[in-house]
Amino acid sequence: MDDGRATRPRSRRRLAIGGICVVLVIAAGSCLEAGAPAPDPLPSAESPPPGPRGEPVASSWLLDEPTRGSLASDRPFVEGVRELPWSSGPTELTPDGQELRGPPEPPPERRTVVFAGDVPGGRWAVVVGPVDYGSVPGLPSEVAAQPDVAAMVFTGPRGAAPEELRSTGGVNLVPADWRPALVDPTTGTLLVVPRPGDEVEVSERPEIAADGSGTRDYRKVEITDGVALVRLPTTGQSNWSATFRLLRQGRPQSELFPWPVTMPDGAVPDLSIGFPRGEPSPTGRAVAARTAEQVLAEVGLPSEDLQVAAQWVGSVPEWGAGEVAVVTVTLPSGAVVVSAQVHGPDQGEGSSISGICGRAVLPAGPPASRRLYALTCDVFDVQDGETRGTSLVVVAPRDVTLVRTYSGNRVFLGEHTAVDGVVVVPLARNTDSVEAVLPGGISLGRVDVLGYAEVLGD
Repeated sequence: MDDGRATRPRSRRRLAIGGICVVLVIAAGSCLEAGAPAPDPLPSAESPPPGPRGEPVASSWLLDEPTRGSLASDRPFVEGVRELPWSSGPTELTPDGQELRGPPEPPPERRTVVFAGDVPGGRWAVVVGPVDYGSVPGLPSEVAAQPDVAAMVFTGPRGAAPEELRSTGGVNLVPADWRPALVDPTTGTLLVVPRPGDEVEVSERPEIAADGSGTRDYRKVEITDGVALVRLPTTGQSNWSATFRLLRQGRPQSELFPWPVTMPDGAVPDLSIGFPRGEPSPTGRAVAARTAEQVLAEVGLPSEDLQVAAQWVGSVPEWGAGEVAVVTVTLPSGAVVVSAQVHGPDQGEGSSISGICGRAVLPAGPPASRRLYALTCDVFDVQDGETRGTSLVVVAPRDVTLVRTYSGNRVFLGEHTAVDGVVVVPLARNTDSVEAVLPGGISLGRVDVLGYAEVLGD
């Protein structure tokens, strides 16, 4: 995992549970999958003609393409989809009272229905259109002048009329060379709409070897009437392990993730998880289950093929009611994925502030319960989301009584008494690695503080 995209040492992420899209605070931005590589550049072209207010209009191959899919020839249906409203509800406000909004909606007459058709398990439609930032008051002129393309996805049951389709999220800004791709993890249906002449290859999941390295096997799939429709294996749980790539003139392009058309409903996943330090509180179990669910979703294997354990679940004092879960998933190869998340107290309406403390793929070796894990958790203010501090969390075998910390050049920084093999303390500046010590001064060795593995298996 050394290609520069798989890991970001020491980086941490903040998650807003209940939302899937980056939105605007009276500003323009894009909403793409996290970790998705930049799109391949299009050949240079002349500037597009101006829009109705004189500002540039985005140029995209999608805007000029005919509709594809089994319902492409059903003109009343396609027109009905084109007219569907994109608004997702009333305007939301940030904690300081600013209006929170997404990109402006393209007017129906300037939208293009890229795909409309029945797929296994439902009926899908993809609509795109140029964004007119001139309709957003108060934007800086340099922002308003930037052309963009927006996309919206609608889904419903097979046979649904246009008005029975529902949007799967907010308005998404997409690159001009966007290749629409959707996946339903519950049915295994994957849809890709490639550019004319492109070929499509699909990888169902990553292959992680005993040394922790990851690879992907791609297979070419058939394109019929301009779309690739693939049935992927289902695992009985959340699954977003599949990727696809296009071959342009025989050359593989960047691998990409399809957009999920179904999202977790917020319910605590029902997973079989071991708790070697005892059953946690209901909140702790929920954090552990959600942490495990994310790993399993990226691994793409059913839980019965894996060993899942929460090596420690407990609180970080600065988080108050929040809890941390350090979860390990032992793969069939013997490699171990360790992932840790911290969830703050419930903010109401099903939302909370949470963060990823660290994640890594470790080579096969000692059992997960006999390993040493060190990670850092940011502490956020629940009112404004700002970072207020960082805690060091060390989880060692239960017979470890002392943990020593070191800087990047192996300079000793301090030592802390471990309780049941666990240490939670404010992070000392320059902490880079930790050492676990057994009674009698016997060292179990050192490990680096975990970074963050972006994409498992890449």
